[in-house]
This record gives sequence, C-alpha cells and structure tokens, in this order.
Amino acid sequence: MAPTPRPEVKNPDTYVVVGIGDFIDTLDPAAAYDTGSGSIIFNIYETLIFFDGPHPDKFVPWLATAVPSLENGLIRDGGRTYVFPIRQGVKFHYGPVKDASGNIIPGSGVLTPEDVEYSFERGMLQDRAGGPQWLLLEPLLGVSSILDLARQVEQELHGTDPGQIKSIDDVSPEGLQEVCRRVKATVEVEDGNAVFHLKEPFAPFLQILVGTWGSILDKEWVMTEIKEINKKAGWDGSCDTWRKFYDPPTEESELFDITNGTGPYILERWRREEEIALKIYKDYWRERPAYLNVNIKFNREWATRLLMLQNGDADAVSILARNRDQVYPLVDQGLVTMYKDLPDQCMSFWIPNQKVNPENNPYIGSGQLDGDGIPPDFFSDEDVRKGFAYAFDWDTYITEALEGDSVQAKTIMIKEVFGYNPDVPYYSLDLEKATEHFKRAWGGQVWEKGFKLFMPHVPGGSRVALDILKANLEKINPKFKLEALEFQGTQITQDFNNDKIPFDNSGWCQDYHDPHNWAYPLLGSTGYFGHLLDIEPNLQKQLDDLILQARRELNPDKRKELYYQIEQLNYDHALLIPIEQGVFKRFTRSWVKGFFWNMAYVGTYYWYLWKE
Repeated sequence: MAPTPRPEVKNPDTYVVVGIGDFIDTLDPAAAYDTGSGSIIFNIYETLIFFDGPHPDKFVPWLATAVPSLENGLIRDGGRTYVFPIRQGVKFHYGPVKDASGNIIPGSGVLTPEDVEYSFERGMLQDRAGGPQWLLLEPLLGVSSILDLARQVEQELHGTDPGQIKSIDDVSPEGLQEVCRRVKATVEVEDGNAVFHLKEPFAPFLQILVGTWGSILDKEWVMTEIKEINKKAGWDGSCDTWRKFYDPPTEESELFDITNGTGPYILERWRREEEIALKIYKDYWRERPAYLNVNIKFNREWATRLLMLQNGDADAVSILARNRDQVYPLVDQGLVTMYKDLPDQCMSFWIPNQKVNPENNPYIGSGQLDGDGIPPDFFSDEDVRKGFAYAFDWDTYITEALEGDSVQAKTIMIKEVFGYNPDVPYYSLDLEKATEHFKRAWGGQVWEKGFKLFMPHVPGGSRVALDILKANLEKINPKFKLEALEFQGTQITQDFNNDKIPFDNSGWCQDYHDPHNWAYPLLGSTGYFGHLLDIEPNLQKQLDDLILQARRELNPDKRKELYYQIEQLNYDHALLIPIEQGVFKRFTRSWVKGFFWNMAYVGTYYWYLWKE
C-alpha cells in the first residue's frame, strides 16, 4: 500500500487554534487569576525568571540576568532578601512615551530596574478582589490582602479594632500613606538591581515570581494617558494617589484590553467571543523572534471545529472527552499528533468536616446518631473517616466516570511536585477494613444505629463517585445511608463557606508548583479547605508548625522531610482522602513541531512552535 501523501502545510506563518468560547477575564497581569487570561499574558509579558523548558521546578534567567540562590549570593539575610540583576537593552513593544508637551519621558520603552519596582508595587496596591496579589503579599508583608495590612496599620497608629475596618474607605489618610510606604519598602532599586525584602524566609518565593502576576510593565507607559490607543493614565507611583487605583472593576483597569510587554508576542487584536490575534515581535531580545503568529478563534459547534482540524484550517481545537473517538482516525492517518498521559496540576479529594455548623443544616438530617441523621461532629471520630476511606472504589471511579483519564491520588499533593512522598501509605477499597473501623466508630453506636448523611449535588452533574460510595456503604451495613441533596452551585458554595457540609468531594489546582501551595490550603488552620476541617487542636497545631517550618526552610533535604511528615499525618488520621489526579491528551496537526508539556505553564508558550 502506498503511504499517505503528506499534506501541504496550511497557514505556514500562523498557528491557528479554535476554542469553544472566549476565556479571557482581563489582560492586566496584576489582576488576572485565571488560566485563560494567563495563557495570553505570559506570551506577551515576561517575568524576572522563567521555567527551564519542560521542567516546572527549574528556572532560567529571563528579565533578570541570574536566578538568585544561596550559592551565588543573591539570596541573602537567611532568605529574607532576594537580589535580581536586571537585563539591559530589552525593549518594550511600544515606546518611548512622550509627555503632554511632546517630550520623550526618560526611561520609557526600555526595561529598567525601576520598571520592576513599579510593577510589583502597582500590583500589590491595586489588589483586585479575587485576584492573585495575595501570593505576593504573603511572603513580602505577611498578610493576605492590602485591607489586612491596613487593619494592622490602623491598630498600630490609632488602636483601632481591626474588626471595625470593613473596607478601604474606613482607613485614615495617615493609614493609607503608611500602607503605601510599607509596600514600597518591600521592593527597591539598589545599584541597578531589583531587591525584594521578605517578611521572613519563604522557600517558594521564586516559584511565585514565575507567575503572570510577576510580569514586568513599562512604568512610564502605564502611568501615561495615550489618547491614540484610548489608554487611560495608570497609577503615578505616589502614595497620595494609590487609593484611586485600589481594587478597580475589571474593565476599568488601564490595562484591561491593552498590552505592552517585552515578550515574543504583541497583542494585535482581541474581539470578545470572536478571536484573539498575536503577532510576532520582531525586536524580541532573545536569540530569535517567534516562528509563528497566533490566531485564536471561537466556535461552539464541535462539527465545525472537527472539520477545521481535519482540513488543516486549524492546528489545534478544543476537544471534549466525548468527542475524542472522532479524532483518533486522524491520528491513525498521520494528520494529527496525539500527546498522551500529560499530568494535570489539579487533584480531587473527599473532605470530611469534623464539626459542621448545625444551624439550619440540611445535610445532617436529624442532627443525631439515630439512623436518621448524623451529629455535627460525626467525622471527628477517626474510625468514621477511615471507614469512608476504605469504602471507596478508586478503580471503578477512574474507569467509569473518568474514562481512564486519571490516576489515583495517594497523598495531599500531585506526584510531580517537590516534597511528594512516593512511599507514603494510601487508602484503597477494602470493605473488611471499612467494616472494622465502622464497628469501632462512636463506641459501636455507628454500627448499631446506622446513619443518614446528605451530600450536595449539582443537578445534571456526575454523581458516579457518590453512587459508588453509597453502594459500598450499604453493602457494609444496610443502615448506612448516603443520599444526594440537589442544590445549585451557588448555594453549595455558600453552604461550604458557612461550614455546613459534613462530607463532599472537591479539588484544588496549584497556584504555583510548590508543596506549600498544597499543604497550606488543604491542611493549614487558615487555609482554603483547612480552616473548615476542624481538626483536633493539638494535631492542628502540629500540622501548622510543620507547614510553617517547611515554608521557611531553604535546605531542600530538610524541607522534603517536613512535607513527608505532613503527608504521613494526613494518612494516619484520614484528614483528607485523596481521590484522583487528572492526566489528559493533547492533539495538534502533525506539521506543528516543538511542542512539549510543562505542567506549570498556564497555557501554550507559542515561542517554541514551528510548522514543517
């Protein structure tokens, strides 16, 4: 049989993607906290350091000329100071900028250390609600928001009860000045370097700086009103004016839909729900410009997306799992390349809440251990938690519900992250062990009386995991009842935040590729999930101490051992029960070359791609 002839490469100078819908929230790097926005931003803007190719835990200098380390002396003061020598001669896409009199503003259009200083100060003081700036505020100032910093300041200056500061409007003029002063003290310019002063040693700091919230802006360009492109003036760098730019509505940011970075791509156009076009930046500072322009279109019809992929009018399209069978023939024909078993940066788990809020709680039935409900502290008994853990069938769930696109999660972090312990014990289906634990639970009362527990469920959503667990619990003891209680997602979120849900499955996706971003939100007493687990106080203190030690520890071997201890404690006490980590497939036309997978990327970094 004659080989299938190679098709002629279509659109040889452009990488064409067809998605389902517009995924961008904002193009302001300081405000963006979603992968859709980030996937565009990190092709336009750049950070001080960046990932070394496919390695999510190795860095190379980017807009800095060195990656700080203890060995090269750029991490100082026991981990409290990070020094970044700034690369010279790097040009922004646009500039230099002229003032109202038509004179060029010195420093504009070319990267300077002052641009770095301004970019971080602007982001932290802006602190958009629901945005990413807490990631920087935590290591630099020891707070999770500018409002929290303001509360500290007001208490120190005026003795004000922090609870009285409900919003930034409640902060005094002196307090606003002091907040700005403290933010400005965290990032300074010294001898051509950008220098960061941390509140205390913070081992994940470099991982945080790689995120799109660490993108570097042209200070003078952001400050200046540019009528030709309908750009508003941004913060002028003064402590007298920052309040005007605090937490703006998304579309009111001066950088909402206008960009000016140093990266390999320039934003050519963004038409909501139609397309995004990126063009090659010819003066890019690295060894070469990008090979391909990028055009991202949107079409909700699968038949249209499939036809475009088949005909070569698109190089990649959004493919839902249920549609993949129609793509495999294109792989067999050599028209499409499939990359498989790509690890996701998210995982799911069962959450046993050890003491729920009983007030008007629909999930606990009678509120008693009487066969018609559960007491609010039902899951405070370790044997209950372990009984549930041994009653779940991971293999069936991954095969039936997830079609094999996952692996069992065995501890509280994904297996690719530093600190993951491959030897930690984990739970698997064992109805005999489940029975043993349930017979001991609550002094034998659980086995004798049974229970009735309600789990939240979104109408139309998959309930395979719930049904698997429900069936196995009833096999163990017919008195064990697990039922779905249907609510809309907004109600479930409200109930979660009000500490009402005793048992649920949920998930976490890492903000940055470091074990602290798993241990703290999942098990820390003030973490996203941890603060609702109501873990026994002595055990919670032990966990908090270990999490804090590990965050401060700069020695990798010592740090790893601390995370091993945290993972072991989670298993020993069944605090969170890991379920699965996703793995998925990626498809592109076979003429696309240069693709590799870095699980810490927020999208495709197009600079590496070419066609042939």
